[in-house]
Amino acid sequence: MLKKQIPVLLGLLTCAFVPQPALADEVWTTEEYDVIYQADRNSTAIWSYGNSGLVFIDGLGGVYTDRGSYSGYWVQETSSLRCDTYREGAEGKPTYHWGRFEVTFIDPDFPSRWHAHIGLCDREPTIPLNGTPVLGGTPEDPGEGG
Repeated sequence: MLKKQIPVLLGLLTCAFVPQPALADEVWTTEEYDVIYQADRNSTAIWSYGNSGLVFIDGLGGVYTDRGSYSGYWVQETSSLRCDTYREGAEGKPTYHWGRFEVTFIDPDFPSRWHAHIGLCDREPTIPLNGTPVLGGTPEDPGEGG
């Protein structure tokens, strides 16, 4: 069941944001998709994945060193569960397909691995997801840097 939920949840992170050069350098590979740091909106970082998924992470925007743990939410066009409430999605449009996102950086500075938990709607984030930096077109060895 976990394996079925991850693609649905992760199909939520891509949008038409114009990446800033320093941010677009941050790309991670996960069990399902590549994740790209697309932009900062004030103190919120915006990551994309798949064809239409986004993750909004509070407090990470503009933080490039000494990273720790952050909370936010993911959104996508569809998922396995339609929530009762909506969140801001791609291009500011509301979506009822979202969930909580909790991420902890394993290495405090770029390039950093991270571990996240994803949930559906307001449910506790329990679905694990691991991000490994992509450097020079290939994922970094998980044994390096930490």
